[in-house]
Amino acid sequence: MGVRFISRSEHKVSTWTGGQTTELAIFPPGSSYAHRTFGWRVSSATVAVPVSEFTRLEGYRRHLMVLDGELRLRPATGAELELAPGDQYHFDGATPITSFGLATDFNLMLAAGWRGRLTRLVVAPAGRGRWRPDPSAAHGLAYCFRGTARVSSAYIPSSEMGAGDLIWVVDDAADPGLPSLKMENTGTEPLVMVLTTVFRAVAD
Repeated sequence: MGVRFISRSEHKVSTWTGGQTTELAIFPPGSSYAHRTFGWRVSSATVAVPVSEFTRLEGYRRHLMVLDGELRLRPATGAELELAPGDQYHFDGATPITSFGLATDFNLMLAAGWRGRLTRLVVAPAGRGRWRPDPSAAHGLAYCFRGTARVSSAYIPSSEMGAGDLIWVVDDAADPGLPSLKMENTGTEPLVMVLTTVFRAVAD
């Protein structure tokens, strides 16, 4: 099992037409978002203009979760939808989508051969939460969006996390299965975590 703690200061920040994007993790290591060579990627983006167009991602599936603010999305095909904090939308990355509203969101992008899901966890001050990743998962990522936390497990040293920090756990053949994570809110405001589970797709 491999474990990596990625602090907020290590993240790569870039600009898109509607705001800024912070790349939190990309796989395989060394792959490129710009050249579309990655298998999967997680990022958080700000939508800082009232009307924007989502970046098109041919060949990728996207999972988008609103973290703060609200968005109204108008896909080129299908009905409009409104997203509040915690709401998600899954779509083909090639679909043209117009976005209305100001928000911060979280994105999971998946190439063929991968699938995944997002979960939002909110823990009250002095409270505790637990995350049990699916045993078949290949990667588990815990991202602290707001607040401070102490994260630990039976296999991972206790880590202090603040807003923007990420823990990335990787399964391997030598020690299969991802560990449960315990998250203790050490601050005075609600702790908001985004939990990402990534699986290798099973061929039909």
